[in-house]
Amino acid sequence: MRKRVPLNAIRAFEAVARNNSVAKAANELCVTPTAVSHQIRLLEDFLQVELFERKNSRVYPTPEATLHVRQITQALDLIDDSVKSLAAVRDHEHRKLSVSAPASLASLWLVPRLGRFIEAQPDVDLSLRTYLNRRDAEQHDSDIKICPWSQGVSGFQSEPLVEEASTPVCAVELAERFDGDPERILREAPLIHVDRAPGGYEGDLPDWARYMSEFGIDRRDHSHGLRFNQSGQAVEAALSGVGVLLGRSLLVQKALEDGRLVAVAECYPVRTPYYVQCPSKPKSDETLQKFKNWLQEAVRPEAALAMA
Repeated sequence: MRKRVPLNAIRAFEAVARNNSVAKAANELCVTPTAVSHQIRLLEDFLQVELFERKNSRVYPTPEATLHVRQITQALDLIDDSVKSLAAVRDHEHRKLSVSAPASLASLWLVPRLGRFIEAQPDVDLSLRTYLNRRDAEQHDSDIKICPWSQGVSGFQSEPLVEEASTPVCAVELAERFDGDPERILREAPLIHVDRAPGGYEGDLPDWARYMSEFGIDRRDHSHGLRFNQSGQAVEAALSGVGVLLGRSLLVQKALEDGRLVAVAECYPVRTPYYVQCPSKPKSDETLQKFKNWLQEAVRPEAALAMA
């Protein structure tokens, strides 16, 4: 009878070797560090080989163990892919895809457009998860992530999706109060600001001081007005007519198309683009690639606006 290899111990070994940390491996496997250490000892007893050595508060595979880490990682990936294929059969060929995105972007841009993807891919069960800051985003175990930062989490690769433009926008009623005169609106209307929240994901936010300087608008009170720490709240305030917002194109495009907001003046690019992050390892499932292609097609109007 063949002696069975302890699979849980193999998973623990691979996670520790990849992270050079028992604590990080435990977090990834959703168990305690003590449990991971126990699995490592179990595997060492099984193999009669020492697997790790500690240096400067980090753990590293021994030379003997290092020779096999890559093969074990590939084998575990193959097992995961096989199990997912079985799950697809179980679910009557319905494919599952989980997507994470900033809360403001999801509610104001992504959700209004998801119907197009669902219509084109009716056999995909899509799950959307939103986050308010980078820490929350990195805790989401999603298949694909939309992020306003370029550095991907472990196991993910990042590439630019779109660079936004920032445009002064306001409600139609507010514009009419100033006879639709862009110069009067920018000099006299109340301003709406979005502040960078601690741990926030907003990146390089549109800023009224820079905008006024860029376009030569003399307004000394440009730092005053209504302030928010989330872009979605600021857009809602602009829709209610309380002021003019330097709105990011992805977040205000739908309201501009519907005529609920009007563009007041010229736009300028935001320095921090959005990125799409996907698993680094090859995926046998085409669903993720189809959604990524759809995203790239959906943002083309915004890309053209930012380059204008």
